[in-house]
Amino acid sequence: TRPTAAMRKAMAEAEVGDEQRFEDPTVNELVRRVAELLGHEAAVFLPSGTMCNTIGIRLHVRPGGDEVFLDRTAHPLRFEAGGPAAVAGAVLTALDGRFGIFTAEQLDEAMALSGDRYAPRPRLVSVEQPTNVGGGRVWPVDSVRAVLTVARRRGLRAHLDGARLMNAVVATGVPAATWASGFDTAWIDFTKGLGAPVGAVLAGSAELVEEA
Repeated sequence: TRPTAAMRKAMAEAEVGDEQRFEDPTVNELVRRVAELLGHEAAVFLPSGTMCNTIGIRLHVRPGGDEVFLDRTAHPLRFEAGGPAAVAGAVLTALDGRFGIFTAEQLDEAMALSGDRYAPRPRLVSVEQPTNVGGGRVWPVDSVRAVLTVARRRGLRAHLDGARLMNAVVATGVPAATWASGFDTAWIDFTKGLGAPVGAVLAGSAELVEEA
């Protein structure tokens, strides 16, 4: 979370403008590069990763108790002060994965329990790559694709909590877009091994980013 001397110099010399009016060329280039990195159409800079999760989930969840499937150790469930429930009205259904990684079969089985008219409406699946409380385990590409296949077949949207995604990229050599492009929303955090004290970028379609 501490910038290097070269990063501090670049920050001091950066060209700046009114970010809210899209007049800051540095921020504009940053979000463009992250969108391209993650294989998405557009992106928006936010102060924190928790905001990326809260806003990202809110973009998908409709009023009235939509259901979000995620691992029982996932950050939005454990460490975000109930943000998805408070801000989006989301019902968080915890899947019992191994080291933070649940299977496509577990998602499918959980969905099978959601058909009752008294149950929450299934809406979104969230994947944390790599895991946090799970010990930094990296989801295999095939596991992510299998979960996304079930999600699409079941009519779910998909959100990637990629706070530490670049760590997974370094560890495996697999490009970030290989994991992130199949999700409706995805984000990375600049305080997770990237030398920045603050900031994250949430990516998705141009329509979703405009809504964010």
